[in-house]
Amino acid sequence: MFQSTRPVAAVAELGGVGQKMNMLAIFDNDGTICDTQEVEGACYTKAIERVTGKSLATLDWTICEEPTSSAIALDLLAGDPAAVAKVAAIKDEFLRLLEEECPKFPGDFAPLVGAVQFIERLKKEEICSVAIATGCFDTTAKFKLRCCGISLDDFPHASSSDVPQRRDIIPLAAARAGFSISSVVYFGDAPWDVRVCGILGIPMIGIGRRIEQLRTLGIQHVFRDYSDANAIICALRSLKTEPNKAPRANAGAILEVRRRAHTQ
Repeated sequence: MFQSTRPVAAVAELGGVGQKMNMLAIFDNDGTICDTQEVEGACYTKAIERVTGKSLATLDWTICEEPTSSAIALDLLAGDPAAVAKVAAIKDEFLRLLEEECPKFPGDFAPLVGAVQFIERLKKEEICSVAIATGCFDTTAKFKLRCCGISLDDFPHASSSDVPQRRDIIPLAAARAGFSISSVVYFGDAPWDVRVCGILGIPMIGIGRRIEQLRTLGIQHVFRDYSDANAIICALRSLKTEPNKAPRANAGAILEVRRRAHTQ
């Protein structure tokens, strides 16, 4: 469990017990809670190939228009009358492959430093409400979070098994938590998170391995992990009190990220 090094009064100023903000923190999963790396993409591609006989053109999700598990599969199967059944089969095979690979690559199924403790602190100290919105399938999200020590069913949540587009997944998670989208601060790690937060008009805190890229895309508050929990809570409070903190959809910067991906 997280142990603060600050005096009790200082921690209270950050939003401790009795200081609950009327805010919903929505967390992405891959790269934001779970330190997902190469194994997940390899398993997803293999599941698609085994079910459909088709191969994905790339594993670089930055060049996908809608990089969620459901959307990528549905796009690949566009026009196929058996698409829904095949996506269900892909989901099952994907989960089976993840379960098979987990013991071999435990680091890909571990949480970012401090992630579990940080989420527990938000709940225990009633700093703000928490929900999860993931572009994963529901079953694969549950498995990966379980590997991290988190039960998805303990939180209001939505996944691409509910709706394929991330711009719909986040509002659905908010609605299930009883909040309007205007009360949301999103925790994410990727360019597509920046893009959808700009579309939805919600502020974002960047977490994970892409912090320099997120800075380039205009995210002010970025952290490699959750080890400095007090600083992240300060960022939450600033995003709550200062209006118009949603990232602007910087089309030029996002296109540059995609261009570099194509040329690598």
